[in-house]
Amino acid sequence: MNRNAIICEGAAEEAIIEILLNHSLLLIESDENLLEDGPIRVRSADEFCEKYLGRDFDGKVDVYRILDSRREQFSFKTRRKAKLYEEKLNIHNVITAPEIEILIIISEDKYQEFLKSKEKPSDFSKKN
Repeated sequence: MNRNAIICEGAAEEAIIEILLNHSLLLIESDENLLEDGPIRVRSADEFCEKYLGRDFDGKVDVYRILDSRREQFSFKTRRKAKLYEEKLNIHNVITAPEIEILIIISEDKYQEFLKSKEKPSDFSKKN
């Protein structure tokens, strides 16, 4: 049986995934098939594998990476590690461009404040 992991780039992505999971709005549910029962905030492939793939389970892990950059890679530091884990992982990149932080800003009724700030949504979200 395949397991699932949802890796979120930042706090805004994590908050939205939590909402979607809590309301059963994703095909992936917080059950025994989801690592950590929710989003994971690890961005490095090496750190993810060291922390979560040491467990003994059958099947592959479908990794859903929620991020706003098409350029960010989920790569291993060494070719040996990549070979070791590539059989266990199916990587799915979910690109949230434009920035998903704007949804959080709107939901928290801070859109006018955001417009006045002239900041990027990610910078405004970090501060507020």
